Amino acid sequence: MLLRRITKHVKQQDWFAVWVDFVIVVIGVFIGIQVANWNEAQKSRQAVQAYKKQLITDMELSIARNQFQVTQGRQEVEQLDFVLTALTRCELSESDKPVFAAGLYNMGKYDLPIMVTSTIDELKATGNFPLIGDSELRRKISETVREYQTKLAINPQLAGRTIPSVNYVRTRVRFLLDEHRPRLPEIQASKAVYDFEALCTDPTFLNAVTTVREMTLAIIGLNGQMAEFQQALLTDLLQE
Repeated sequence: MLLRRITKHVKQQDWFAVWVDFVIVVIGVFIGIQVANWNEAQKSRQAVQAYKKQLITDMELSIARNQFQVTQGRQEVEQLDFVLTALTRCELSESDKPVFAAGLYNMGKYDLPIMVTSTIDELKATGNFPLIGDSELRRKISETVREYQTKLAINPQLAGRTIPSVNYVRTRVRFLLDEHRPRLPEIQASKAVYDFEALCTDPTFLNAVTTVREMTLAIIGLNGQMAEFQQALLTDLLQE
């Protein structure tokens, strides 16, 4: 329609009308571009808010899991302290045997720090990472991911010290459980087979338990530190 009008006005040499038509075209193009830019900006804002909500959820899940692992680790250390006390004194009552057996069974069943990185991975894979906040927030996100990867890299060292000790304990203690379970607060005395008097006089066995206790404390520290990093990042995300 507009093109026919312009053509008509040119044929009629009505230059004022041609100029008006041209202005209308320019204004129309300008408005169209502005509307498109506004729509794109609106989509970007919505995407940013969605990503931030996902990041907040990811950090909340990560913090909760790491704090849970700290609690689990402390319980295992308490059990190992009980085991070491019994071995050092060479005294173990019948009522304490379930806890003693559980302490030996749970040895080395640690969990490395956790960080849910699915949203961060998606942001980087899609090239949308620059959408998230300012450069300082992005820096903190990257630093938290690097801290997580650094802590995971420690695992070979921890495993190198923990596994031989746990294996030695298992050569001296047998568990007759019906099914494998990650952690148990107690084990029926009849389900754990060992010679307590022999364990008391075995310095290698005592050193093995002590080593695993040390490694468990190290894992607790890693989980606690990771939770602190994630909490700091979560605080920044909530303030952004």
